[in-house]
Amino acid sequence: MGYLPRIKKNGISSAKSCNYLSDFFSKPYQIMKNFLDSTNRGEKNNFLIPFAYVLGVALPFILVYFLPIYHVTDVFQFSRWGDCLAAGKVYMDCPRKIPDYPSIGVLASGGVIAAIKSLLGISEKTEAIYYFRFYLAFVDAVIFLLLTYLARILKFKRPVIIGLTITLVLFLWAAGSLWGQIDNVGLLFCLLATIGFFQSWSEKNTLLKNILWFLIGMFSLVLFILTKQLFIFSLPFFALVILTTGYKFQQRYQTKGLIWLGATLLLSLGFFLYLDSLFAVPLRLIQSSFLFVLKSSVAQGDKISGNGFNIWIFLGLEPGASSLVPFMDLQLGSWKKGISPHQAGFLLYAGFMGFLLCTGLIKIWQILATKTEAISPKYNPTYLMALLCLFHGLSYLGFNILLSGTHERYLYIGYPFILISVIWLYYQDFLVSRRALLASLFAAFAYGCFLYSQISNAYVAQAQQYLGFQQPPNVPLLPKFFFIFERHQFLGAVHLFLLVFLVDIWQQLSKRQIVLPSSDK
Repeated sequence: MGYLPRIKKNGISSAKSCNYLSDFFSKPYQIMKNFLDSTNRGEKNNFLIPFAYVLGVALPFILVYFLPIYHVTDVFQFSRWGDCLAAGKVYMDCPRKIPDYPSIGVLASGGVIAAIKSLLGISEKTEAIYYFRFYLAFVDAVIFLLLTYLARILKFKRPVIIGLTITLVLFLWAAGSLWGQIDNVGLLFCLLATIGFFQSWSEKNTLLKNILWFLIGMFSLVLFILTKQLFIFSLPFFALVILTTGYKFQQRYQTKGLIWLGATLLLSLGFFLYLDSLFAVPLRLIQSSFLFVLKSSVAQGDKISGNGFNIWIFLGLEPGASSLVPFMDLQLGSWKKGISPHQAGFLLYAGFMGFLLCTGLIKIWQILATKTEAISPKYNPTYLMALLCLFHGLSYLGFNILLSGTHERYLYIGYPFILISVIWLYYQDFLVSRRALLASLFAAFAYGCFLYSQISNAYVAQAQQYLGFQQPPNVPLLPKFFFIFERHQFLGAVHLFLLVFLVDIWQQLSKRQIVLPSSDK
């Protein structure tokens, strides 16, 4: 299981000499565990804590200032959307390319650039993009603070260290302020929604305060879903969270709690319908920006890969090759049916999510209905939160590996949830060994390196064509000895292994019996 030996207060116990070597090599891991241990509080005056806060908030601004890289074609497209938005033309008559994000996504990208131009009196798009990237840096800084807050809810001893670790290992800025994309805006809303729902479970709060937290969660969920249609892959996670919240409200507040909860859901539905119909779309019956862009996004699965890494890249086909062409035949007697990567991926993912949902519902019911706890009463809520975070991360990892047509940034939303749940399970000795923790951190680091290599290489390739550079710009690329992290096949293999590994942990957790603390030792 990879559990670490305990270090006594008075030094190393009088063990046999053959155990000294094991103790020696275990000390670094014990020190790391003690440093991040979520079971104890204290040492608030440690200088590392304020330093970590300053570093986590300042780093995205420093990187944006000193690394003038971004995905030129993506951000130029946002600038054109901003021009269309300023002219009152969004989904109907926007030239060159109609926006393929829902209403909040258009406002968070092109709308921000249009606002920058208007407020600062800027007409040159490259100058507006410069300030746009600082807006994204601010979003990245808030994400770090939200990760820290989520770690605090999960009762980590030093939540800021957890937030900073996840941010650094994943190099979260690569898909946000450095890329120039708004995936980080979606992650901000996703984390805020998760925090709102988890906080509404608090038994220390009044009904009104818990309802306000739930309202924050629902409104953030609406903003999250309307940022990018891709984020519908988070709906199973939020459905489980909302069902859990309903059960907790019914148990604590009875009918009164459910009435308040229902009223909040109706208010959130109205909020969604209002924001979803902000701009006219070429649909006659339903004025929904979300449905409009969702329909156009389905075609992305028609190719093997959209610069992402999935199991279908191992077929040896070009990433842009059609995923609708059969790669194998299924034959039963005289009946024969060709199976394409698109079909196989859909079936695999449907089965995968069916497994996660069934086991997840059973486990959640077990935790909610039992009168005993996993470790002690104060850990039961955080245990459930950690399991739900793992469920969310697995949902994203599964669709990135199993479905065709995935892009390089599609895993960005799920990875923080994978890491925070794995770290929590490790420090609570729930089936996650230190090797498992290090393997997860390595996969996250590889993904961060991959994203940075993609954006830095793209900027070098696009600068001459779109920005008027006479020669390739001198920007820091991924070090040559990290070349393996630029290979899609390597990333695909690493994350396929991670998926299998985490699914095994998930099924063991789903079968684990909740017992009294006295019998769990």
